[in-house]
Amino acid sequence: MSQERVESQGFFEMLWDCEHCGTKGLLGKSQRYCAECGAPQNPEKRYFPTPEQQKQVVGHQYVGGDQVCPSCKSPMSAAAKNCTHCGSPMDGSTPVASVEKAPAPKPKRRIWPFVLAAIALAVFAIWFFFIRTSTAQVTIAGHRWERTVAIEEYKDHSDSAWRDQVPAGASLPSCTRKQRSTHQVPDGEDCHTERHDKKDGTFEQTRVCKPKFKSEPVDDDWCTFTIRSWVKVDETKASGTGTSPQWPAQVPPADTAAALGARRSGARGEKLYLDFKGKDACDVSDAVWRKYTDGQKIKASVRARSGEVVCGDL
Repeated sequence: MSQERVESQGFFEMLWDCEHCGTKGLLGKSQRYCAECGAPQNPEKRYFPTPEQQKQVVGHQYVGGDQVCPSCKSPMSAAAKNCTHCGSPMDGSTPVASVEKAPAPKPKRRIWPFVLAAIALAVFAIWFFFIRTSTAQVTIAGHRWERTVAIEEYKDHSDSAWRDQVPAGASLPSCTRKQRSTHQVPDGEDCHTERHDKKDGTFEQTRVCKPKFKSEPVDDDWCTFTIRSWVKVDETKASGTGTSPQWPAQVPPADTAAALGARRSGARGEKLYLDFKGKDACDVSDAVWRKYTDGQKIKASVRARSGEVVCGDL
């Protein structure tokens, strides 16, 4: 992505107000002394004009920030060797302070504190009613188990994929155009104006622009095709109680040869449950399931509102 672009729009006069007679809006570069009473400019009191007050300095040559005369405290050009107000040498002069920012606009009423407060209240309510836990004694009522084996058949079936993902051996592909993704394309610029105090009675105004992008769809071929492969067509299940689970009997062998219409056993699954007296059961791992015995009383985390066991803490 391209970097931001900075374009200078020229130099403009800072303003200052006379602290002696109260004259306002004096020019920072061309009026170093008050036009009404002759008092010297205080460079620390310079400020940015409003856009309507801006006066451009034509042909301005920037030589550096002003220096404060060590004798009369008048601001002098960085190129000056002697003060034009009192004649003193500028040896030992100090730089004027910078006005870092233009006047901030009048703050608008902010609603985000109220939004944050509402979110915090909602989070607290969710925690209090649904997440908060306490410790209680519960009794293991029993152990249950459930085991499943998928039954797969080698057959012709329809499937869909992007054209570059259609597997070898697929037949009769039928494709339509469809959006697959998006990509970023240039869409002009986002620009804003910045003003920087040059500390010599002027400020430079710049236009800062960053490239802007938008998302455009990228289309591709979405294809429906016929493929011959193993497909899950059924599932057999066994369930019971106790701590000796069994796999379903009479399932086809897993190594059945691939032939049209042949069947084989596929993926196997297992669920183990701990039952509690007066509470909902927990689906747990084998290690947790075998950790407890029927009738055992244990300390467990329970939901403060519902009293149900927190299964993840077992």
